[in-house]
Amino acid sequence: MQKDNTYYKELMTRFLNNECTDEEVVEILDYIGKSDSNRLVLEQMQAFYKASLQEDDLPEAAGWSGRVRMELLKNINTRTAIPVYKKQFFRAAAVVFLLLSAGAFFYFSSRKIIHNDIASGRKSEIILPGSDKATLTLADGSVIDLNEAGNGDIAFQGDVKVIKTDGKINYNVANTGSNVIAYNTITTPRGGQYAIVLADGSKVWLNATSSLRFPTSFNGASREVELTGEGYFEIAQSKLPDGRKQPFFVSINTASGHGGIVEVLGTHFNIMAYDEEGAINTTLLEGAVKLNTGEKTALLKPGQQAHVTMGVDQVEVLVDVDTDSVIAWKNGEFRFDNTDLKSIMRQIERWYDINIIYDKNIPEIGLSGKIKRKNNIEQLLEILEATHKIQFRIEGKNVFVAPYKKQ
Repeated sequence: MQKDNTYYKELMTRFLNNECTDEEVVEILDYIGKSDSNRLVLEQMQAFYKASLQEDDLPEAAGWSGRVRMELLKNINTRTAIPVYKKQFFRAAAVVFLLLSAGAFFYFSSRKIIHNDIASGRKSEIILPGSDKATLTLADGSVIDLNEAGNGDIAFQGDVKVIKTDGKINYNVANTGSNVIAYNTITTPRGGQYAIVLADGSKVWLNATSSLRFPTSFNGASREVELTGEGYFEIAQSKLPDGRKQPFFVSINTASGHGGIVEVLGTHFNIMAYDEEGAINTTLLEGAVKLNTGEKTALLKPGQQAHVTMGVDQVEVLVDVDTDSVIAWKNGEFRFDNTDLKSIMRQIERWYDINIIYDKNIPEIGLSGKIKRKNNIEQLLEILEATHKIQFRIEGKNVFVAPYKKQ
């Protein structure tokens, strides 16, 4: 049977009144998340319910509290829900966790609707999220703090002018025919990110604790840069004077040694090579890239990821990768796809410039969802603590992680 908008409007009414079956709850969440156009139906519902219901009038049912259901109603026209695909789906107490007021939608392995404050007694500290921060080291060794430098021309190197705009630097070449090649390095600290437009028009976004070493102009037979940490690349096409393509190579550096070379045959890709992650992930969004680790090579297609465990000369190619999660950092989000807790905490550690300290017996938690990286850390920890699996305590720049204890 073809299900039209009227069907889903009726289903949403029953959902808000806590009358849906388990299967219908899954269906409505799936419908919300499929496309933006589906939300038009729910916008009509919003207008109706805002006029006819008050939060205090909504019953506090066993699972869907009135507050949570009203928060869903308030935010449904601006946020896309994430569907939960589970055959074993328990009513009310085993649905999803919604914390829309913090700008997030999360669902957990526990699948309980919970809203819990950060553990009482925790010392309150304001830890702000990261921002556009980096230093630029020029060929002569001088260092420019990009956070302090004003917008406009910030350096001249031969026939190359470096221009800064908010959160980005741009290399402009005067095309004087100079063959002098000078190397610069842009470095982001913990809690920093930055973007750069190279002399050939290629764009690179650097995540926290990352660096890119690059020539101020590309005058040779190939274009080569060196990456440490994580970067997202959009490579511009370039040709040599004889008409041949000028290839682009990214050399991956790690503390444990050389992490391989990515030969760019297309345009958009992400490289994550943090030492603490223990692996190098090269993910392709558009075009084609070839990863060469010395002994092994892998040619990637869009949606694929080359996974290399550090210290092991082996390349594993993963298909149908959630590329939105991979580049979420570049788009201002944390986005997790059944990601383990410690991996999540490492991302938080780099972005908020904090130290994570674990207590004993920390449970393994797979978590999926998203939240804006601009949120302060307390909002983020509230969401993680709502699993009732872990709790946090902040002391200065240290965040202590412990098993959850019922208050």
